[in-house]
Amino acid sequence: MKKYLKQTLAVAAMVCSFVATLMASSACVFFYYQPEEPKSLQD
Repeated sequence: MKKYLKQTLAVAAMVCSFVATLMASSACVFFYYQPEEPKSLQD
């Protein structure tokens, strides 16, 4: 049972790391998207 628990946790950690890397790099992938500046911040 312990053996399977360690393997399951290792796989879960890998998946979480992959998702976190994907989310962090998505800003770089979609660098061309620039949202409009809110009117309250414009001069």
